[in-house]
Amino acid sequence: MRKGFWKDYFSFTIRERSALLVLLLIIVVFIFLPGFFAPKFKDVTVDTALQLKLDSITSTLANTQPARNPDIADFNSENKSPALAGGELHPFDFDPNTLPAQGFRKMGLRDKIIQTILSYRNKNGVFRQPDDIRKIYGLTAEEADQLIPFIKIGSGAAATPGKATAFVDKNGISPKQQKTIDINAATEEEWKSLPGIGDVLSKRIVKFRNAVHGFKAVEDVKKTYGLTDSTYQVILPYLAIGEKVAAEN
Repeated sequence: MRKGFWKDYFSFTIRERSALLVLLLIIVVFIFLPGFFAPKFKDVTVDTALQLKLDSITSTLANTQPARNPDIADFNSENKSPALAGGELHPFDFDPNTLPAQGFRKMGLRDKIIQTILSYRNKNGVFRQPDDIRKIYGLTAEEADQLIPFIKIGSGAAATPGKATAFVDKNGISPKQQKTIDINAATEEEWKSLPGIGDVLSKRIVKFRNAVHGFKAVEDVKKTYGLTDSTYQVILPYLAIGEKVAAEN
């Protein structure tokens, strides 16, 4: 191998060297050029006043509860069956021929069972003896066993088919003692004296009466929100308008 052969590969003419230098210069320019045009970002800063305002709004939203409608809330609590919430039956002495829906709910019966009992009574069905409660579809044997010891059937129901015993309200007033009220003049206390009407319903009836500027007919009373048809049928004999009240009392 002859000496100096590598010079054949690495020797350049003046023109080739000039081209190589230009090429290297272009490469260097392209390497450093992006650094001159790189975007400059400002340091992140926090607006303290704005941050405090956002924290205050977030805290307020977290602590804010949905608006409560007293009428709806009271109605739901009044009509919710304890049995639906997993509670047990809490029976008390009652006559299944006259007890209103609210009474069955207080004992813990399911709404479907209550509706079946009311439908049975509306079709002139009568419970003549405690064991007759077992005829109610959907009522379990265990539930019937709990209720039967507390069932007190009135003599009227046992003697007269299709006729239930007289209702005695929470104040111990029987239908014969209960006076007819003027639906357009009765106070909340007078409404509460009727069987099956408590604090919530008495307030609703008066509030509804004021909203419609007085009842035009007795039937308008049953349009009150939360007043069930069974309760309305119980109080119907004691409702009248104006001059009819004095005549009936």
